[in-house]
Formats: sequence, C-alpha cells, structure tokens
Amino acid sequence: MKNYSFSIFLLLFSTAVIACPFCGCGNSNFQVGVLPTFSKAFVGVRYSYAQYNSLSADGTQFSNDYFHSVELWGGYQFKRIQLMAFVPYLSLHKTSDDGVADSKGIGDVLLLANYKVTSEKKLGTAKQSLWLGGGIKLKTGKYQVDTSDPAFTAGDFNSQVGTGSTDFLVSAIHNLLWNSQGVVTNVAYRINTANDQQFRFGNRVYVNAAYFHSWPIAMTTIRPMLGLNFSANENNHFEGQVVEGSKGYVLSGLAGVNVQRNNIGVLLNGFLPVAQDLYDNQTHFHSRASLALTYSF
Repeated sequence: MKNYSFSIFLLLFSTAVIACPFCGCGNSNFQVGVLPTFSKAFVGVRYSYAQYNSLSADGTQFSNDYFHSVELWGGYQFKRIQLMAFVPYLSLHKTSDDGVADSKGIGDVLLLANYKVTSEKKLGTAKQSLWLGGGIKLKTGKYQVDTSDPAFTAGDFNSQVGTGSTDFLVSAIHNLLWNSQGVVTNVAYRINTANDQQFRFGNRVYVNAAYFHSWPIAMTTIRPMLGLNFSANENNHFEGQVVEGSKGYVLSGLAGVNVQRNNIGVLLNGFLPVAQDLYDNQTHFHSRASLALTYSF
C-alpha cells in the first residue's frame, strides 16, 4: 500500500450545447477521473467523450449533442501540497431540428491545489487521509455571444467553448485504505461568476464515492473501481433574472480501471445514468467515457 497517490478528482471544464434553448448540459458538463499513482509529478493526455439528448416539452425541438475533448494535464506534489493543471481542447457536434452545427477550440484552463490536512492515520488495519483544496477556472476558452441578434436566446450562452467567466472550486477528498483496497470520497462546490454580458451559470455541487482494489501482476498493478457520482446545479441567471428550468441533477454509476507499469499509466472510465432531471426533464445525459495516458516521475 505504499506510495499511493490514488484518488478520485472532479475535473470541471466548460463544454457546451450548441444553440439549444432548453439544454442544461453546457457549463455543467464535467468529468470525474482517477489520478495516476505518482510520488512527485505526472504529465499526460486524456481523451473524453460525452453524449446528451434533448426534446422540448411540446416535441417541436430536439437535439443530439456529442462532446469530445483532448486535454493536457499534469501535477506536482511536494510535502503536503499537490498542484495540478488542465488544458482542454474541445470539439462539439450537434444535430437538431435546426440542422448540424460544430464548434471547436481551446477551452477554459483549470488550476487546482490541494493541502493534506491529515497524514495517513491508522484505524485498526485501515489508513485514512484528508485533503482540502480549491481551484480557479480561467476564461481562456473561445466565447462570443451577440445579444443584439434578433434570434438571441439565453440558451446561446451554452453554445460556447468557454464560459467567459472566472469560476472557483472548493473541495475535500477523503481516502480510506486497507490491505489492497480502499474507498475514496470527494465533495466539491463550484462557484460561478457572471461574464461580461451578465450571464451566470448556477453554482454546482459534486459528490462521488468509489471502491477500488489493487492487483499486482509482475511489474504491473491493476486497479479496477466501481462507484457513484452525483452532480446538481442551481438555476442560471441572465441580467439578474432567473433562467427558468435551468437547474437540475444527475446521478450516475461509474466504472473504471487504472493500469500502472513502472512510470506508465493507462486510465479508463465510463459513466451511465441512474437518475436525472435536467431542464425540467427535457435534456437527458446518455453516457460518458474517458481514456488517459500518463507518465509519472
């Protein structure tokens, strides 16, 4: 069990629905991934995919939205402090009653820091540790909304690669390890601010917990995991007014595996919905998956 830097972490980045007036999956789209095992630092690249389907209450509008992202990510750890950075490139594809639309570009950069409040303390045969931290999402992604356009709706703010706002994250991570297995729990709260056009995505809470088991095979360690992920967002606001129906939640099951051989790691995660209510049940989360390659120092 030595040298475990294994934890589940909430990666929050701004992907968006393209010109969908009732979709809530734009700024709320995020990804939960497993950080690689590393004692000092790691760098890597990760590909992610997600799908949402939407249908208006009166059946006159529909959309099928596909999100692809390739991101560079890395982390550095010294003593009790862990620093991480994520730089995503996003590709968004939408088919709807309005036709086909695509958007792509660099997304909003995310910077994170965690502090190890407690060192590993024994609970019988188990060990536990607690990390507290936070981060900032910079407004580096492409963002362009013309509010003077006669066809403008508040849903147009979901059509951007970036949000146009600087947002903040506070989080807590608890690790409970025993023998070759463990449970990791993460709670995070994202505080969103208004952009220059006075649109603000609702604040969001994220909770996830997962069980994992490690199997060493020769020079390779295999760690499968199973768990649940919950996210909920408050209503969006535009010019101080509530965007009705924009709040919602998603509860999904997650399964993944982390394969580590020496300094090379491969991480695979998948998510399927268990229960959800997005935009008054007009938008449905379909599935999400990610594949990452890392090099640890």
